[in-house]
Amino acid sequence: MEKKKMNRSRSKCDRWSVGARMMSRFALLVMVFCMLAAAVPTIAAAEEADKDTGWQFGAQVYGWAPGFGIKTTGGENLDVDFDDVIKALKFTAQGGVWARKGRWALSTDVIYMALKHDSNKSVTATVGPRGHEINVDADVTVRLTGWIVTPLVGYTFFDNGKLRTEAIAGARYLWLKPDLALDVEGPLKPRHNRISDSGDVWDGIVGIRGDLNIDKNWYVPYYADMGTGDSAFTWQALIGAGYRISKAMDVVAAYRYLYWNFDDNKVLDSLDASGMLIGLRFRF
Repeated sequence: MEKKKMNRSRSKCDRWSVGARMMSRFALLVMVFCMLAAAVPTIAAAEEADKDTGWQFGAQVYGWAPGFGIKTTGGENLDVDFDDVIKALKFTAQGGVWARKGRWALSTDVIYMALKHDSNKSVTATVGPRGHEINVDADVTVRLTGWIVTPLVGYTFFDNGKLRTEAIAGARYLWLKPDLALDVEGPLKPRHNRISDSGDVWDGIVGIRGDLNIDKNWYVPYYADMGTGDSAFTWQALIGAGYRISKAMDVVAAYRYLYWNFDDNKVLDSLDASGMLIGLRFRF
């Protein structure tokens, strides 16, 4: 018994050690980026960001149907492609809101996805000493419902008119509910099984975000964060291209990557989601 406890404790420490190393490397990249940002020639007075122009508000809506990479605690690697996600997608709502005053900002990003996949297979099996063949029909329905919510506080520490960089801190919440229904029909007794479970994790995160202006209309939005908490390590990155259609609206296309390394999860060891997104930003 003591040996099992020691092994579990050692496994947990190893996972946290891996997370700590990944966070250190991520923090180094963020530091290098900030040093490069400070070297960009000044175009507009940095103190402009300190002026109190009152509260500004905005919102964004976007579509993101990523592919998923899953590693189970048993060592299996499962890949769900973008095409499979699109076929299985039943409903999604993705977007966020933000409020800004001076250098300070509050924001929340929310993703909700509901996936459903139906599969029907007819299997011919040989049973009995005389080799009788029987047909068995199996109907499998897999549902997956998930929420990802990211509330943040931001502070603009660099803004020279061309490049704006904001330090962010907050949390990321993940809630997943898988549901499996199996119906087997045949000459034998029918079987109807259903497995349903749900779980959630809260992680504290820190990072940077901002925009690099190319010209009057075009800009490059970027975002990166990392954190830990209920999971051993999580991180996210985004980079893309934005175009200002008007003073009130932008269109943005970007590549987004999101990753979790779970700690003491019974089913999943890690989960990642990645793919292109396209959306609209509004300013009020």
